[in-house]
Parts: sequence; structure tokens; C-alpha cells
Amino acid sequence: MNAPVFIGDAEVRALLPASTAVTAMREVMRAFSAGEVTQPVRTVLRPPARDGEEAGLFGSMPAQVPFEGQRWFGIKSVVVREDNPARGLPTHVGTVTVFAPDTGLPVAVLPADTITELRTAAVSAVAVDALAPAGPVTLAVAGAGAQARAHVTAVAAVRRLRSVRLWSRRPESAARLAEWVRTEHGLCAEVHGTLHEAAREAEVVCTTTAAREPVLDEPDVAPGAVVCAVGACQPGERELSSRLVAGSAVVLDSAEAAAKEASEMLVPMAEGLIGPGHARGELGALLDGRIPGRLSERERVVYLSLGLAAQDIAAAVLVAKAHAQRTGAP
Repeated sequence: MNAPVFIGDAEVRALLPASTAVTAMREVMRAFSAGEVTQPVRTVLRPPARDGEEAGLFGSMPAQVPFEGQRWFGIKSVVVREDNPARGLPTHVGTVTVFAPDTGLPVAVLPADTITELRTAAVSAVAVDALAPAGPVTLAVAGAGAQARAHVTAVAAVRRLRSVRLWSRRPESAARLAEWVRTEHGLCAEVHGTLHEAAREAEVVCTTTAAREPVLDEPDVAPGAVVCAVGACQPGERELSSRLVAGSAVVLDSAEAAAKEASEMLVPMAEGLIGPGHARGELGALLDGRIPGRLSERERVVYLSLGLAAQDIAAAVLVAKAHAQRTGAP
């Protein structure tokens, strides 16, 4: 039995450009909402802190995903350590493993942080393409980490950007990101002192922060704008205020997961601001025309992303197949 190949960060990025990732994520979201994906809600192990040390948490996310006429098993396994940035490491570390659809043998192991970064931004770009006003847009980004950078690249793959407006709790990080945007994309990039200033004139707002409490409120978002919220992926975390969610049309990646994990829906529901049917539905259903998208030019639309194992597995299979083609592996 051949050992599975490990495909590292640099090769994953080379084999999964934004345009390719957007196409793949569009198809996997359709498949997910059509019931073609087998995937439970993620299992999260939260051991108690011992001896005064934070244990972190471990997430396990298996799925079976259709891809090019075959059904692939895969699993994403991630440890989350909030203290990792002090070590120069990402908070989310782990692997995505995919298994051959015919034999079940492990085929490839990929870095979970890289796959997560690229597929999350690509799905946001799918949502932007489906929901944002036609034509050029101004993009505002909250946060200045890997996801912020990936979102600039992914949104630029589906819309021409007039400019990029940035905000971060760490202004020096936002300044570095602005310089990267200017150099890498040749775009005008401005750093703003508040998220309100950054977001108020943008047609697309992407929140990519590690915030536990809301950073974006309804007055911050222009009528007709689309908000892609990707940072709050665990219960108890929110980036968006209750009144922003209540005053917007909401599209989900997974209705099942949102009912259990999306505090951005659960909190305003507990406050009586929205009911169980407030969300319009899933992005995949929108792409298939089974639910409506934007109902008016001034309607605010929020896309809430918790992240799906199906997205990770589809991206990993795509990279594994490209790697095999490049190397001539069977």
C-alpha cells in the first residue's frame, strides 16, 4: 500500500488559485443543499483546563462529497489554540485527509489551515457573486490576518474592485495588509480608524476577525450592501450585532449547523428580534434558484459562514487530483 502524499502549503496555493476554488465551492454548495453530501455537524472536544494551562479544543469534521462522478470520503481534524499567534503559528492547526473513492485508501494529507483559508474566502466570493450589486464594488475588510488577505483575492476573482477599505484592532497589521493589496493587486487600499468608517461606503463587507462580541452594527452597513461574516465559527462568538442580523436578509451555508452553532442567529432569536424562519435559506439553494436572492437594490444581505467539511474535502480532492496529474502519480 502506498503511503498518502503530504501536499504542503506552497503547493496547495499553487494548485488552488482563487478562480479555481470559487468554481469548486459553487458546485459543492449546490451539492450540499441538494442533499448530495453526507456530513454530520462537527464534533468538538473541549477538555477542561488543567494545571492552569488552556487545553484548546479539537474539532473533527468528516464528510462524503461528490466530485467528478465519484464520491470521496475525507476528514478535517483541527486543534484550535488561541495562544498560537504568540508562537508565530495560526490558531487553527491540523490536517485534511482524503481517501480514494474506490478502495478507501488514504490518498493525500493537506494542511488544514491553508485549505480552510482558501475555501472560506472562495465561498464568500460565491456569495458575493450571487448577492452583490452588479459591476465594480468597493470592498471593506475587518481583520488583517490570513483570511482578510484571502478574501481580497477571492472577491477580486468575481468582481472588479474600485478600492479596498481596511480596519483592524491592530493598525500596524492593517497597514501591512494595505501595502500587500497595493503591491499584489494594484488596488487603492486605505486603512481606517473604525470599522464604521471602513464599511459605510462599501458594497461588500467581509468580517474576518476573532471577535467574540459584535464589531459590525446596522448603521455601519450601507443599504444594498452584502456582508460576508466568517470569523465567528463557534458557539458564543459573534461579529455582527443583533439589529444588523434582524434588519438584513440572511443566507446560511448550513441551516442545520446554524440552528446549533450560529450565535449570530441564536442571540437575536433569544432576544425576540427574529424568529426561527428569519434566514432566507442556504447558499446552495440560492444558487439553484430554489430560494430568492436580493429582493431590492437597498436590501442588506448577510451571508453567515460556519464552514463545512464538504468545502474542505472538495478543495482537498481538487488539489490531490491536480498534484497527481502534475507528478504522474496513479
